[in-house]
Amino acid sequence: MLRAFGRTAQGHTALDEALVAQHTAGRRMLRVGMPGLVGLAFIAQASFVVLLAVGTNPALGGSLETAELIALLVLAARFVEPVLLTSELGGAIRVAENALTEINELLDTETLPEPRTPRRADGAHIELDGVRFGYHGSPVLDGLTMRVPQGRMTALVGPSGAGKTTVIRLIARFFDPDAGTVRVGGVDVREMRTEDLTSVISVVFQDVHLFDGTILENVRLGRPDATDEEVYAAARTARVDQIADRLPGGWDAPVGEGGNRLSGGERRRVSIARALLKDTPIVLFDEATAALDAENEHALQQAMSALARNRTVLVIAHRLNTLRGADHIVVLDEGRVVEEGDHTDLMARNGRCAHFWRERRRAQGWRLAAPAAVR
Repeated sequence: MLRAFGRTAQGHTALDEALVAQHTAGRRMLRVGMPGLVGLAFIAQASFVVLLAVGTNPALGGSLETAELIALLVLAARFVEPVLLTSELGGAIRVAENALTEINELLDTETLPEPRTPRRADGAHIELDGVRFGYHGSPVLDGLTMRVPQGRMTALVGPSGAGKTTVIRLIARFFDPDAGTVRVGGVDVREMRTEDLTSVISVVFQDVHLFDGTILENVRLGRPDATDEEVYAAARTARVDQIADRLPGGWDAPVGEGGNRLSGGERRRVSIARALLKDTPIVLFDEATAALDAENEHALQQAMSALARNRTVLVIAHRLNTLRGADHIVVLDEGRVVEEGDHTDLMARNGRCAHFWRERRRAQGWRLAAPAAVR
C-alpha cells in the first residue's frame, strides 16, 4: 500500500497514529453498544428458559396438555426472534442518528456574509497578507504572507498539515480567515459576491466527486450553458475521449455513483475537463498523491499543461514533474512560508525543497530486493 501511494520514503508515524486512533474508536464503540445488545439478548433468552421451566412443571402434573406447552414454546420462540432483531435495529438507529446529527450541523452552518457594495477582481493575481486560520481552535496558518503572480504556475510544497489545502480553501472562500486578508485580483474576497468569485476561479480537488450521470453530463457541470461542441472540445483536451472510447455507451456511458466506474486518474481527467470548460483565469489544483498508471499519468500531464496555459495556477505539488515545471515554488511549514523561489534556486540552497525533492526521488526509485537464493 505504501509503495503504491509513493509514501515509502517517509516515516510510518502517521500510519501508526491513524491505526491506533481507529482501534481506540472501535473499542469505544463496542464498550458503548455491547452492554445494551448483550443485556437485551440475555433477557430474551432468559425469558424463554424461564417459560420452559415454568411450563414443564404443569405439563408433568397434567394440568397443562403437552400440545399446549409446545404451542406456547413455539410462540415464545417466535417472540424472541423479533426482540433480538430489535437489538440489532437499535445499533442501526444509533448510526442513523449520528449521521442525521452531522447533516443537521451542516445545514445549521451559517453562510458566509455577502458584501453590501461588492467589487470585482481586477486581474488574476492572488495575495495572502498576514493570514491566520485554524480549525476548531487548532491553528493551521500562522501569519501567512505569499503572492501568486498572474499568468504563472506557482507550486505549493510542504509536509502534511503545513496548511497547503487550507490556502486553497481560503482563496476559494470556503472559509474566512481569522485574521489577515486574502485578495484575488487586488480585491479582498470578502468584498466579492460568491458568484463573482467563482466566475474567476476553478478548483480541481484531490478527491474528485462525480455525479451519477453520464460522462458528458459530468463534464458539462463546468459550464451548463456551454454548447455540445465546447463540451466535447474541453473533454478531448483533457483526454476524456479515451475514457468514452473504452466504455460501452461512449459519451453517454454512466460513471456510477461518485464515479465508481472510473479509476482515480480517469475521474481527475473529467474534473480537469470541467475546469477547461469553465475557462476561468485562475485555477486552484490539488494534485493527487496516489500513484497512477502510465496511461493516466501521461494523459493528466497533458491535460494539466493545457489547463495551465495562459492562466494563473496554484498547485499543491506532489510530483517531481510539477515542481520542475513550476515558475515559482512556495514551501510551507507550520503555517508559514519557509522558502520560495524557482526550482534551480531552491535546489542550490539545499533547504526544505531540496530535501523534499530527494525524498520523492528516493520514493520513486524504491525497488523490491530480489529474493536470496535458497540453499
